[in-house]
Amino acid sequence: MTRGGRSRRLSLPVALLATLLLFLPLVACGGSSRDEPPPDPHQELRDRLGLDPDREIDRVTLGGRGGDEHVAPTLLRVGPGAVVEFLCVDGRVHSVRFPRDSLTAEAAAFLSRTSQLASPPLVDRGSRFVLTFEGAPPGRYPFLVEGSGGAGQGVIVVGAGG
Repeated sequence: MTRGGRSRRLSLPVALLATLLLFLPLVACGGSSRDEPPPDPHQELRDRLGLDPDREIDRVTLGGRGGDEHVAPTLLRVGPGAVVEFLCVDGRVHSVRFPRDSLTAEAAAFLSRTSQLASPPLVDRGSRFVLTFEGAPPGRYPFLVEGSGGAGQGVIVVGAGG
């Protein structure tokens, strides 16, 4: 637009509002139907492990902030045969281990026999350590998470009711 031979520019707030009004309908639509269920974040893992599509996978996230390791949740109750995924959600190095002196003899023997006493180093965002408690004796499975920060900890409780 010109007035008196000069071009007029939209002010920044008006230009921003115009841009939002143009793109808001595109974002709101999102290209998917509300009737579609959200994608299952564990389907790739189920496929890789050959698990039934309806098999539940429990997740423990590992991260760090400052000098601390963060584990969430720190208490996880699962049923017999559960699959538990420890997932690294940051770029720090983490490792998970189940200290033998914190386990019952049966739990230590199970984790040792199934080579699940400790994870390899989880070095990238998205790295994971997957355990299966198929055939595991019920009880408490305390674990430590070590890495770039101070140690974090938690416990998995395997029981008949989860």
